[in-house]
Amino acid sequence: MNPGTPLVGAGGYPQTPAKAHRPAHDARPRPPLPAAPENQHNPPPTSHPVIPLTLIDAPTQRFYACAVYVALLGWRFYDWVQMLEDNGGSFYFFCKWILFDFIFFFSLPSLRIPWLELSAPTVSMVFFAHLVFNWLLMFNIPVPWHGWLLGLVKIFYDKELAISEHNVKVSSILHNSSLIMGKQIINILPEGSALLNPEKHPYCLGQGQHIASVPIYFNATVPVDVELLRFDLETDAQEVVRLNRKEIREIGKQSARTIEDGSLGIYRYDISLKKPGVYQLNRVLDEYKLEVQRITEPTYIVPCPRAQVRTAQSATKCLGELSNLSLDVYGTPPMKIVYSRTINGKDHSFHFQSLQPDGFLSPLIGPQRSAGIAPLGEEDYSWARPRTVEVGLNESMTTTGEWQYSIDEVHDVFGNVIQYPQPEDPDAKPKPKHLYQNFVVRERPRATIVGCDLRNPLKVAKGKATKLPVKIGRPNQTPETASHTLAWNFSPINTLTKSGDHGDVVEVGSFTAKNVNDQPSISAPGLYTLKSVSCESCEGEIEEPSSCLLLNPLEPTLTIQSEEIPDKCAGNSIGLRVNLDMIGTPPFRIGYTVSSDTEQNRRETVEIKGLRQQIDLLPRNAGRYQYRFRRLEDSIYSVPLPLTDEYYLEQNVKPPATAYFKQGPRTISACLDQPIKLDVNLLGDGPFTLEWELIHDGKRKSEKATGITIDTFTIETAPLSTGGEYTLALKSIQDKTGCRIFLKEETKISVRRQRPRAAFGALDGRAATTVVESASVNIPLKLSGDGPWRVGYRNLNSTADDDRLVRIARSGNDFIEAKERGIYEIIDVRDDQCPGTINPKAKTFEVKWFPRPEMSFTPSDAVEPVDKDNKFVKKDVCEGDVDGFEVALQGSPPYHVEYEVKHKPKSGSVSITRKEFDAALGKAAVALDTTKAGLYTYTFSGLSDNLYNDKKRSEPLTLEQTVNAKPSASFVKPGQTFKMCMSDDMPNESIPIKLEGKAPFYVEIEIKHNSGNLPEVFRIPNIQSHNYGIQVPRQFLKLGGQQIRIRKVRDDRGCQQKTEIGGGAVHIQLYEAPSIYPLEQRTDYCVGERIAYTLSGTPPFEVHYRFAGKQMKAKSQTTSFRRIAESPGDFAITSISDKGSECRAAVNLSKTIHPMPSVKISKGRIIQVDIHEGSEVEILFEFWGTPPFEFTYTRSTNARKGQKSQVLETRHDISYEHSKVITASLEGTYEVVAIKDHNCAFSMMGPEARDKGQKQLKY
Repeated sequence: MNPGTPLVGAGGYPQTPAKAHRPAHDARPRPPLPAAPENQHNPPPTSHPVIPLTLIDAPTQRFYACAVYVALLGWRFYDWVQMLEDNGGSFYFFCKWILFDFIFFFSLPSLRIPWLELSAPTVSMVFFAHLVFNWLLMFNIPVPWHGWLLGLVKIFYDKELAISEHNVKVSSILHNSSLIMGKQIINILPEGSALLNPEKHPYCLGQGQHIASVPIYFNATVPVDVELLRFDLETDAQEVVRLNRKEIREIGKQSARTIEDGSLGIYRYDISLKKPGVYQLNRVLDEYKLEVQRITEPTYIVPCPRAQVRTAQSATKCLGELSNLSLDVYGTPPMKIVYSRTINGKDHSFHFQSLQPDGFLSPLIGPQRSAGIAPLGEEDYSWARPRTVEVGLNESMTTTGEWQYSIDEVHDVFGNVIQYPQPEDPDAKPKPKHLYQNFVVRERPRATIVGCDLRNPLKVAKGKATKLPVKIGRPNQTPETASHTLAWNFSPINTLTKSGDHGDVVEVGSFTAKNVNDQPSISAPGLYTLKSVSCESCEGEIEEPSSCLLLNPLEPTLTIQSEEIPDKCAGNSIGLRVNLDMIGTPPFRIGYTVSSDTEQNRRETVEIKGLRQQIDLLPRNAGRYQYRFRRLEDSIYSVPLPLTDEYYLEQNVKPPATAYFKQGPRTISACLDQPIKLDVNLLGDGPFTLEWELIHDGKRKSEKATGITIDTFTIETAPLSTGGEYTLALKSIQDKTGCRIFLKEETKISVRRQRPRAAFGALDGRAATTVVESASVNIPLKLSGDGPWRVGYRNLNSTADDDRLVRIARSGNDFIEAKERGIYEIIDVRDDQCPGTINPKAKTFEVKWFPRPEMSFTPSDAVEPVDKDNKFVKKDVCEGDVDGFEVALQGSPPYHVEYEVKHKPKSGSVSITRKEFDAALGKAAVALDTTKAGLYTYTFSGLSDNLYNDKKRSEPLTLEQTVNAKPSASFVKPGQTFKMCMSDDMPNESIPIKLEGKAPFYVEIEIKHNSGNLPEVFRIPNIQSHNYGIQVPRQFLKLGGQQIRIRKVRDDRGCQQKTEIGGGAVHIQLYEAPSIYPLEQRTDYCVGERIAYTLSGTPPFEVHYRFAGKQMKAKSQTTSFRRIAESPGDFAITSISDKGSECRAAVNLSKTIHPMPSVKISKGRIIQVDIHEGSEVEILFEFWGTPPFEFTYTRSTNARKGQKSQVLETRHDISYEHSKVITASLEGTYEVVAIKDHNCAFSMMGPEARDKGQKQLKY
């Protein structure tokens, strides 16, 4: 193929020449191009289409343009056919299609579609041609091609209105095939034959199929004996299968039914075979014991193909392993298997075909397919024997997750297909286990050592075990509880090389982790290096760092050295200074016990961060002290120390006299004018002499106590009358030894400079406030001192028995929350430490309430009270009148009033509306709702002012008013047009109106003529009912149209309502009566003919007629009325009316429609009769219609496949009865082609007869 030629796709066009793609080099050399003309001008560059070719290519754009043109052409023909039915021309259609053609043809070049870029002269010529074409069509000008164009259009649209007012297809009436029915086919019987499975359908047994139904076709024979020859596929043995008597009788019955149905004598019988093998017809005998001709093509019934999956050794695979799966396929080779592979829910389908054993040859494929057929009984069918073929699936499993291999279909060489259920089928049963294999593909685990390497080894006590810090990486698809197996190399510490690597001695260790957080225990010092990790037979990866060094540090040791600490005054020992030297892994922790004859044993602990430490053991009390060092701990070990003298110290201590505050040094807070007492513990040999001093404002006051014989002495100061900071210091102590010891103990005393005080604060400069009712108010407090304060107060106006209240104040400007009105008084106050005083001028505070707002109605003659309290009634008003009332308000403006308006109409449900308004003054006007009639109840239940917003009232205020509805008058059917005829002598039709209100009513009616005259008014007083019929006087009506409307209505209550212009109105029209005339004067018609009339009046028309005893009505939009007769009967037009009036013009135009004659051969059926040469057959003709009957029938050749039947002879005959019998002995198909009775005729003879259709005949 020339590579320069553009390819044409299915249903497309060639590519645009400007866009066609040409390769750079042709596949073969081309001849040189011819020389171009010398004076040829280069064409201008091609402009681009309006619609880019990248969006819609050029062929598609041309297709769309042609489609639009064809659609417009079809629409044009549709309008033309509609116009032809009205028997006239249409100027409207002519102008319409001139406009459409102008828009289409003059806008097409502007789109610049390739190959449709027409020049201006070309477009003008095409438009002018379509203008002439529209003129010929739309004005129905006869031209030579008018007839065939109408026939072409009728092919697509061939429907007309029938007398029954339904669209019917004209061709179905004119060419009604039911008028001539039936054929008589005479066959000269040939020799009988039998054929087994002529369509060569494949059959298989097994997989739920236990019986194969194989068809035998018999032609022109009834067998009495049928034998089949079966070849066994496994043993090649032959077996004769004979049909039993029951099956032979069924074949005879099937033959009889076939003859009754009029077939050619060919019938079928299905044989049920239950054994696999190759079957051929062996012998068939007819009723004359003669052997019937048979075709001995073999029919193969083989075991159904099947397949199964060999169970895999393991359902768990590692990432990257091979599937190593096998499928066993059983059947007649070559076979095909379809299987699916699902990975994590995503399905992929695959298949293998041409599955056969090595060296296998089959006559159904390859060059042996055309081999000759061996004689019956000598065939070799060993190739059809089923075999098992193994199919290996060895794929690399590169995705983790759930894999499934599933067998979907198995095919054998004969086309037998076994489909297995799919899981997505809603009604499918579970697939058996031998049809699928599931795998779980896991990721390979990863392992590394965390927190340990050669620079940061693990250290553990000798003989103790620790966890090897292995971190196992758990892949996404691996369960957390999956077990892992670790293996490592171990070298003892003394076998490592100088570089720290493994030496000659290497041991292999392993551990099975129950989960990813499980770690192996190790205790031997040395180098551990991870070797491998596996999870469920999946070998993993070892990541760095992978080595860990385990060391056993030396156990810690302690060396103790001590010396006494002497007293400088008395020379006695007052303690020990101990030097501690350690060896081990810091930090250290040393535990020892202290025992003495004066104190209870106690345990002490010393924490040491380095390797050396010095501590002083200085007991306070005299006595003999023993120190036993019991345990030494470092970061690795915890070693008990032996009970030897090396770790034992002892001393006799006699400390000097001393004194210290029992509570320890601290700051004491004290109240003004309050003494302070402090306890002092004395140590030494009494009696004691104690000196102390009190320091304040730079002044010292010393005091001294002698002869103290007890161990605890209480110092009491004088009342501290001046506030500020005091210091109580112990100066010295002296015991019986006479040594005066200087002391450093002192305590701070903070004395308040003043007492706490309490008083009420002021609000707006006053010790009183006014608030709304039940509102809480915070009365301010003025407190001094150290919080929190406890303030006692009471309400002097309270009636409670225990009126004392307590407020815990947290700040000096706290408050008391008061919810009741009255005078509040402070009783007492105390701060965090000291009692206080109360300011007598500000110890009381008064709380008062504002009065609540009130509302009432302003006195008026229109508002009257009723018996019930707070309930008033206002005078009635008409609907739409303006009305209102005033309310008086008392309180603190502005006011907010909420009220509820309940409207209860005379009929219908009650509606409730909630409203509100604001008032700035003491009076407010309230507008009443009069938009709808009914009883209005105004309930004022919510009143609030500037102070009270809770809308609380003791009792609601209610006002009632009745609003009377406006009367109304309306037409029962507004917009209705009352049509009258000028010739009518009957009184005018009443125009019904309905009135609402209280009778009697007064109504004004306005009549306005369409001619433009001034409207006329007439009045109707004293209407006593709510329904009234208006009789328009005749003098107010004129020929044409007039509008009637209601101007005003008034009822007995004095309420009136005017109707605006544009409201409801009715119309009255006066018309002349229409008329109808037939186009033909004859009264007899046949079915399929058209009955036409011309109409006089204003379209559209309504034609009332009677047909077949039924009254019917039809509409005509034009001045012609035409209907096609679709069925026989009496047709009579009884009246006609047009659009201008509802008056019917009574007429009586009668027509008679006769039925078409019909004929049937052989009861209207197609009967096949098989006879032998020389026999005769009677042919029955039955007629319907009005005698006499003339009919024409033909004998033609019997239809053969691929051959057209030809007419052999044509005969004409007459029957004066409704049936006739003729005899025939020649082979062929006998059928009637034309029939005629007394009135009508029908023919199927050629195009001329079809064009004439039915016609009325006269005798």
